[in-house]
Amino acid sequence: MKYQKSIALSTCLVSMAVMTGCGGSGSKKAVVVVTANAPDNLAGHSINVQVSGGTSPFASNGSYVFTPTSGDGHSGNYQLQGQGSVQSNIGTYTWNKTGDNTGVLVETEQSGTMVQNTLTFNSPTSGIIHSSSSNVGGSQDGSFTLN
Repeated sequence: MKYQKSIALSTCLVSMAVMTGCGGSGSKKAVVVVTANAPDNLAGHSINVQVSGGTSPFASNGSYVFTPTSGDGHSGNYQLQGQGSVQSNIGTYTWNKTGDNTGVLVETEQSGTMVQNTLTFNSPTSGIIHSSSSNVGGSQDGSFTLN
C-alpha cells in the first residue's frame, strides 16, 4: 500500500510539471517593431493641413499648404498658402526631427510672428499637428498630409 501511494504521488508531481511547462524553446516572446515615420528633412515635400480648432489669433477652421521654397530641408524659406480662415504668409523655417514619429517645424513669418508646429506622424505621410506662438499667443490643431 505504501508503495502504491508513493507511485501515485510521483505520477501526480510529474504530471503537474509536464502540464505547467518551463517556457523552453516553444514559448512565444513579444517582438516590438518601431517604425520611424517622421522624415529627416522636408526637402521635396509640402505639408497639407486641415485645421480642426484654434484660439486667436490662429484660425479655428480652414486649411493651408506649407511649401519650402529654398534651403536644404532643415532650414530655408517657405510659402504658406491659406484657404478659408487661414491667412497666407511667407518667411523662414527650421525643421528638426525630434523622435521616430515626431518633428518640430518653426516658422518665422515675414511679420515677425514665430509659430512652433509639433507634427506627430501616424504613418510616413500623415498625422496630427499642434501649432502655437510664444510671441503672439494662441494655438491651433489639425491633421496633416505630407506630400
